[in-house]
Amino acid sequence: MKIFTLSVLSLCISYAASFSPGNVAVTKPQSRAGWKPCFAHPTADSNDKVGDHVSDSITASGSTRRNFMSVAFSSAGVLVLPSLSLADDRSTKVLVLGGTGLVGSRVVGILNGMGVATVATSRDGRDGTVAVDFAQLSDSDLRSKVAELAKDCTAVISCVGAIGTGNDELVNAGTGIAAVAAKEAGVGQFVYLTVAPEVKEFAKDFDFLKGYIAGKSYSRETVMSTFPKATLIEPTFIYGGDEFKVNPPRVAGFYGEFIEGLLGSAPVRAVEGVMLEGFFKIALEPPVSADAVASAAVAGALGKSPNILDTHDKIKNASKLLL
Repeated sequence: MKIFTLSVLSLCISYAASFSPGNVAVTKPQSRAGWKPCFAHPTADSNDKVGDHVSDSITASGSTRRNFMSVAFSSAGVLVLPSLSLADDRSTKVLVLGGTGLVGSRVVGILNGMGVATVATSRDGRDGTVAVDFAQLSDSDLRSKVAELAKDCTAVISCVGAIGTGNDELVNAGTGIAAVAAKEAGVGQFVYLTVAPEVKEFAKDFDFLKGYIAGKSYSRETVMSTFPKATLIEPTFIYGGDEFKVNPPRVAGFYGEFIEGLLGSAPVRAVEGVMLEGFFKIALEPPVSADAVASAAVAGALGKSPNILDTHDKIKNASKLLL
């Protein structure tokens, strides 16, 4: 168990960065050595893409992914079921951002299997997807591209994420820009794969994760302000695939399934129920399979799931709504 809890900590923080329920102040991220802070205004003679700044406001607070002002918000923690019909007068069509990753590829597979019209993106356009590189596009270019792809879509699912790169903050904040673009395109529902609040809270003091957390936090706030009934999927740890990897962190399906069964047993769940917040509660929360997360995401896009899926059980239950 000790070995597992340590491995869970190192892996689950890779999915970190969503706001925890309650009143939480969002602060402007600190700059990182060697590059400009993503949310800072560029100098007058700056022309690099990381420093590009979109002057027009994308939210009521006037924030962009590179100009992230302090904003306070609260969450009542109440599950609200969206309408089961996204758009009665339009055929269902879904845009999947990050459609070739561990979860995104499964989302695309489920939608295709259901006969749902699907458009998927990836960083380099592989496997028949549209190339949309969140690290290379300016705010305005990303916004325009997503708005173009989201035209006539009833929902957008974002599975985009990056960790351990020089552009963690920029890439992970891109979903916020995408949400604004989707709203402008007339999209009715938005689904965002982020991470459990307790993981974000625990990981915030790790310097190497600050950019990642800042980007994810910005996207979560922007998604919720733009789509109040968006579906947020917030697991502590996702497993799947056939191999173990360090970067990106990955645990093979057979091992993750075993651990899910172990931590999902009655005795362990009883201990977890009385655990204080923090590392041990995170470590004892059962991991969830990429297949279940993908199914929950599709259920959210179809308007069938609750809005906030922030525990193993909520995600698993939402995944069964497609059955």
